[in-house]
Amino acid sequence: MNFKQNINQSWQIIKQNKLYSFFYILGTALAISMVMVIAIGYNLRIGNVYPEVNRDRTLVFNGLQEKTPKRTSSMGISADVINKLTANVEGIEAVYIVASNERYDIQKDVLSEAKEKDIHYCNEGIWKVYQFDFIEGAPFTKEDVESSIAKTVISASTAKSFFGEEMVVGKKIWVDYKEFTICGVVKGVSPLIYRSDVDIYLPYTFDESPSMFYNGESKMLGNFHAQILARSPKEFDKIKSQMEENIAKVNSTLEDGIELSLSGNLKSFVENNLRMRSSLQKEENNSAQKHILQLILVVLVIIMVPALNLSGIITTEMEERESEVGIRKAFGAPRRKLFYSLINENLLLSFIGGVLGTLLSYLFIYVGYQWFLSFLNVPSYLSNSSTFPWLNISMLINYKVILIAFVGCLLMNLLSSIIPQYFSTKKDVVSLLKRNNIVRGGKSRKGKSVWIFMELLVVFVITWMVVDPLYVLNYQKSIYDGFEHKDLYVVSIPSISQKHPVFKKETSEKLRENSRISIDIIKNHPLVENVVQKGGNMVPLSRGTEITSVSRRSKDSLSLEVELHYSPLDKNYILTQGIKISEKMYGADFNEGSVFISQSVAEKLFGHEKAIGEQLIMKNKEVTVIGVIDDIKTIQYGLPVPTIILLTKKRSYEFLGLSLNVRSKPGISEEQFIKTFTADLEDKLKIGNRYFKRIDSYDRAWIRDNNDFEITPKKRIYTLLACFVLF
Repeated sequence: MNFKQNINQSWQIIKQNKLYSFFYILGTALAISMVMVIAIGYNLRIGNVYPEVNRDRTLVFNGLQEKTPKRTSSMGISADVINKLTANVEGIEAVYIVASNERYDIQKDVLSEAKEKDIHYCNEGIWKVYQFDFIEGAPFTKEDVESSIAKTVISASTAKSFFGEEMVVGKKIWVDYKEFTICGVVKGVSPLIYRSDVDIYLPYTFDESPSMFYNGESKMLGNFHAQILARSPKEFDKIKSQMEENIAKVNSTLEDGIELSLSGNLKSFVENNLRMRSSLQKEENNSAQKHILQLILVVLVIIMVPALNLSGIITTEMEERESEVGIRKAFGAPRRKLFYSLINENLLLSFIGGVLGTLLSYLFIYVGYQWFLSFLNVPSYLSNSSTFPWLNISMLINYKVILIAFVGCLLMNLLSSIIPQYFSTKKDVVSLLKRNNIVRGGKSRKGKSVWIFMELLVVFVITWMVVDPLYVLNYQKSIYDGFEHKDLYVVSIPSISQKHPVFKKETSEKLRENSRISIDIIKNHPLVENVVQKGGNMVPLSRGTEITSVSRRSKDSLSLEVELHYSPLDKNYILTQGIKISEKMYGADFNEGSVFISQSVAEKLFGHEKAIGEQLIMKNKEVTVIGVIDDIKTIQYGLPVPTIILLTKKRSYEFLGLSLNVRSKPGISEEQFIKTFTADLEDKLKIGNRYFKRIDSYDRAWIRDNNDFEITPKKRIYTLLACFVLF
């Protein structure tokens, strides 16, 4: 029987058994879709994708460790030291030196409206390590970098944003109020590849920040890091050993007691990108090898669970078809041919399920893209970019991902069909033809019981490893935050740059007066209930808070680590930001040195929540508790933390820019408030050097400014598995 006849016969049998075929295809499709989602995600994290097409032969050089008699510290490196350590090292094809992405004001000309864009200070090595598609022009060269020639390469979206077209080579653009000539325009990068998703590329010699060069006791540290392109992954060990030798040479020139070392800061791109991000992970438990083993286990579980179920379905189906198999054997059909025929039927079903699963995986990614961004450790706000798609076809469809789908289909078919079909075709003709004598108990029942036991075992393991952590995460997320951020907004009123030609210097008194005027303008708006100025370690809470120790008395052995925040002597400051006071001192004034403590502080130090009037020792000073507030969370998936708010009349430093928390009146939708606020006050808030930039809901501002990566890739995989189990 030729291949075409075999397929036609299998198709006819599939149409005759529609219910069986439906469950087989559905089970295969869901399993393959889960595997595909993982494959697509990890391909974007560690695979060769535009423009980072050399990831497989790239070493990431994150920094150096500096040991001195007083301390040990780790940070980035100065560009000069990167050049010294990589000089004359065999096996290196290119070195890409880069600073962390920064945002600066960009203008079409010096007096035009400024737009904030991402800036990449780098050397010419970027064009070899990354492979950008140039729409027009060419990159800046090594000579341009060394001579500080004011050239820049910009993305196509940036070109359209400022000039309305992509062909802009030779035109001028102002970056941080310096004039640059555009020498090249590159095809845009998806924000999923966020390390190279940049608007403007500049020679690093134009970065004037003092933190970039010659820091540390050795004067060798800075804020640069590097990516090293090797000729082959086989050269990695050789490159590392030669760089160790170069570090030893550098150490010989340093003062006694100062020593530099790599200390694990030179890793392959794959190893660097697969490490767990949680700071609670120990280094030995934080390796790429462990991550890959966990990933293999996850994929096997995803394949095995439906394979076990499909095996049971196939076993039942084979019992129904044993008489057919018996007749075919009676007419001389070889056992091997029968076996392959049955396998081909399931292979066709697996293929259909695989195609459907591939399509479903793209649907899952599209529908759950916020989760997918979290899985990739990409800040979710990046997906809101409208200048280019956050995910394109070239990222989804490539031969590696398709190969994974094909192998997954084949593995599903083999795991689910070989055993039941093998034993069915092994029976003699008489047993197969005596359909009424099919054993309903005995070995057959024991065999089914074994399958059921294995399924229950798998479900138990998944429940333990997946459902429980997922429940804990959702439980933590559902806990009350401790402050009401509904109807709370953040208003940003920055100042134009001091380098801008129209900037006028203002005294602290003038800045303070302008702040008061801005606050009064906002407070008098009919939709606004109240407004307060943010600054320093003020509430609402953020991660950048001060950690201190507090106790009931000076020599008390019972002390507690708390997060300390400050508030001015203004009751509205706390109330406007939604912090609820569960207990407060009757008639108490907001006096300097008084504190509000959270419920957990009251319970742990005093054994109860009634702590009004109690004395605490904090920073060697005695403070009085005048109120108890609800416990407050500082991260979305975290638990509430012990918190103290210290009242102070110290005036915070008056920044050039102004940041305000605004609470709207109840019953006004977010869309209506933002639209009306912007339309009414955008022009009125242009006072002095300040201008209205944006108003965001507190939730959106929090996501933008404080990306929470505390859910490790391991727990993200658990989430994926839990979704799979639900299916």
